[in-house]
Amino acid sequence: MPFQRKQPTILFIPLLLVFFPFYVNSQVYINEDFSSGLMPPTGWTLENNASQWTINVSGFAGGSSPEARFQWVQQVDTTRLISPLIDLSGISSVNFQFRHMYDDYTGEGPAVGVATRSGSGSWNIVWDTLPEGNVASEKIELVINNENVGQPDFQLCCFIAGDLFNLDYWYVDDIQLYRPIQLDIKLFLEGPFQKDEMTTILNMEGYLPLSQPFNVAPWNYNVDQSVNYIPGPDVVDWVLVTLMQYNQYAVPAYSTVERKAAFLLKNGHIVDTDGISPVTFDLPLTGNQYLWIHHRNHLAVMSSTPLGQGGESKTIDFTTSTGMAKFGKYSLSKVEIYKFALASGDGNADGQINTGDKSEVWMTQVGNTGYYSGDFNLDGTVDMLDLEACWEPNSGRAHWIPDTTQTPFLCGDTLVDSRDGQSYLTIEIGNQCWMEENLNYNTGTNWCYYNSDYYCDTYGRLYNWSSIMNGASASSSVPSGVQGICPGGWHLPSDGEWCQLNHY
Repeated sequence: MPFQRKQPTILFIPLLLVFFPFYVNSQVYINEDFSSGLMPPTGWTLENNASQWTINVSGFAGGSSPEARFQWVQQVDTTRLISPLIDLSGISSVNFQFRHMYDDYTGEGPAVGVATRSGSGSWNIVWDTLPEGNVASEKIELVINNENVGQPDFQLCCFIAGDLFNLDYWYVDDIQLYRPIQLDIKLFLEGPFQKDEMTTILNMEGYLPLSQPFNVAPWNYNVDQSVNYIPGPDVVDWVLVTLMQYNQYAVPAYSTVERKAAFLLKNGHIVDTDGISPVTFDLPLTGNQYLWIHHRNHLAVMSSTPLGQGGESKTIDFTTSTGMAKFGKYSLSKVEIYKFALASGDGNADGQINTGDKSEVWMTQVGNTGYYSGDFNLDGTVDMLDLEACWEPNSGRAHWIPDTTQTPFLCGDTLVDSRDGQSYLTIEIGNQCWMEENLNYNTGTNWCYYNSDYYCDTYGRLYNWSSIMNGASASSSVPSGVQGICPGGWHLPSDGEWCQLNHY
C-alpha cells in the first residue's frame, strides 16, 4: 500500500555537471538512398545505356528498399550514374561511402567502380574492382583527396565499364559524400575541479592506464584503444564519448551509432588519444544524433538537443544552464557561479549515487592508492575525503539514462509494472518521484479492504511487513535502497524520505 519512489534513475536530486563549448562540424554533400523512386534521381544524370538503369524494390546491396540497379545489355561500353555538381571550394578531403552487390554472369567482368572529376575534365578512378564471380553485398568506404576535391564543380559517378553482357545485375544504394563529424567538447568533473580547471594528480603520479578503462560492465566497450604514453601533463583521465541515434518510431528509441574513448584535459577539452585532435566520427550527421559522455565514477550526461544535420556548426555551452543537458534539472548542479560539473560519487557507474557506491566500492577500496573507482576526487587515494567531499553531498542524485531497451521513462509518465502489466500514475514532488497510486501487486501476505477486489482495484492492496520488505532489512538512508515489493527500479521510502516529502 505505501507510496514508492523510483530509484534515483528517475528520482533525481540535482547533480553537478559542467560542459563548456561543444562544437560540431560536419557537412553532408550527397545522401542518396533512391527512396524517391526516380531514375536518375533529381539532379543526377545517366551517361550511355540509360534505359538499363532502374529503381528496384529490393535490398540486395545491403541497404533498405528501394535501390538502384543496372541490368545487363549486349554491348561493350562504359555507363555512368553521375551526381549533381558540388561546390567543394576550400575543402581538402571528403569521405565517401556506398553499398553495392554484383550479380555475375560469366566471371569475366565488366569492372565497376567510383570516379570523380571537376568541370568537364576527365574522370579519375578512386575505387574499382573487376569481379571474377558474384560479389556479396558490401559497404565501400573511401577518403577522397585528389585534385578534384577543393573545386567548385566537383562530381562523382558510379560506373560500369567493359562487356556489359558479362554480368546480370549491379545493385547500388546509400551513396553518401560527407565530411566527418568533429566534436570539440568541454566538460568538468566535480571531483578534481578547482576553480577554472581540474587537477591532474592521476597523471602526475603515473596512475593513468595506457588502455581505455571502459572494456568492462556497464560500458562493455571492447575496443582496443591504447597509447604508448599519456600525451602530455594536462590529461586528467579517460572518458567515453558516445553518439546516440534517436528514432521515436523504433524500439528501442535510442541506439548507439558509434563510441570512442578519449582524453579529458584539465581545461575541460575532450581530445583524441593523440592529446591534441578533436574527437572525430567517420560518419555524417543525420539530424537525430545526441552526444552521451561517461566517466568511470562521475555521472554521465547527454546533450539536450540533437547535434543537427550536416552543414551546421554549433556550440553547446553546458556551463550556462541546466537546459544544455537532457533533463538537466536532474543531472546538473552549480559548482561555481556560471559553472557546472559532472557529479562525483558514482563508483559502480550505474547512473546513481547511493549506498551501493559507498558499501560496494568505496569501503572495499579505502586506503588504497592508484587508479580506483572509489577515488571520487581523482587524487590517487581512496580516503575519507572522497566520502565526505564527494559522495555524501551527492548521495541520492542520478543522471537521466536513455533507455536503449524500451521507451525512456520520465517522472510523470505512466509506470507499467512488468510483473503483472498494471499501470500507475507517477508524480514529481520536489526532488522526488512518487507513485501517485498505491501498489496493487498480488504477492505474499496481502488483502483488500473489506476483502473486496473492488477496493484493491480502486485503492491498492494492504500488505504485512515481511511481504513489503521482501527479505530486506529496514533502512534510514536517503534514498533507502530497499526495493522490497516494489517494481524494478523503484524502492520503499525510508522515514527520512517521508520527512523530505513532508518538509517540501
